[in-house]
Amino acid sequence: VDLNLDQVKAWLKPRLGKEATIAKAKGILKNFLIEPFVPHKQTEEFYVCIYAAREGDYVLFHHQGGVDVGDVDAKAQKLLVRVDCKLSESDIKNLLLVHVPLDKKDILASFIFGLFNLYEDLYFTYLEINPLVVTADGVYILDLAAKIDATADYICKVKWGDVEFPPPFGREAYPEEAYIADLDAKSGASLKLTILNPGGRIWTMVAGGGASVVYSDTICDLGGVNELANYGEYSGAPSEQQTYDYAKTILSLMTREKHPEGKILIIGGSIANFTNVAATFKVNKRS
Repeated sequence: VDLNLDQVKAWLKPRLGKEATIAKAKGILKNFLIEPFVPHKQTEEFYVCIYAAREGDYVLFHHQGGVDVGDVDAKAQKLLVRVDCKLSESDIKNLLLVHVPLDKKDILASFIFGLFNLYEDLYFTYLEINPLVVTADGVYILDLAAKIDATADYICKVKWGDVEFPPPFGREAYPEEAYIADLDAKSGASLKLTILNPGGRIWTMVAGGGASVVYSDTICDLGGVNELANYGEYSGAPSEQQTYDYAKTILSLMTREKHPEGKILIIGGSIANFTNVAATFKVNKRS
């Protein structure tokens, strides 16, 4: 905190490109954000969060933000904006900003009102700012975490731009996943592939999105969670060539590394979403 550029470079050098562990996930640190230092007091730090639920969107606010904010679910003021209802600045002031100094209420109410409208317009499902700093010079977002609804891509494509959805920390992106995603984008059918454990023993090729979840859950319930190599599904009547390319990709990944106990390919489903699984055996024989 409060370093010049050379000091930041020195701090980054032993950390950039190194493996780190967060909870049980291990991954390589590749990206760091460097932001201008904003001098402020602890009393100028606030917490705000908006998240989606079945009944609507919840707005949480706490007048004491920062790294020591603690259990915000228990401490924060909470306001539910039900589906098809609108949020007003008066609701924000009266229900959320009850412990905020008078000289900061107007600017915070205006900011949260605009933030909520942005959250809705861009189809966020989660948006957290901590701390949100309000000084005499203005409002500053010092740290932010957000999730957007990937299924809204066709609605928000222009507003989002070319958004990439990176894999979660600890799991690398594989070219085979990108290849299947490209096939999926060019097809009216559905072709999905996520590589969970490339050295795993159990591989699946399942027709139907619902069936793929049932198969994966069952494998995990039976003790195969550490050996499950992939998650994916194909449905919507892909052509024989598309099914061949999909099967070839899975078989290529599956046979890349040996396993002392051998490997298993589970082909599942019957006829799902117009996909005849019997045709898959023909394709796998060809592959």
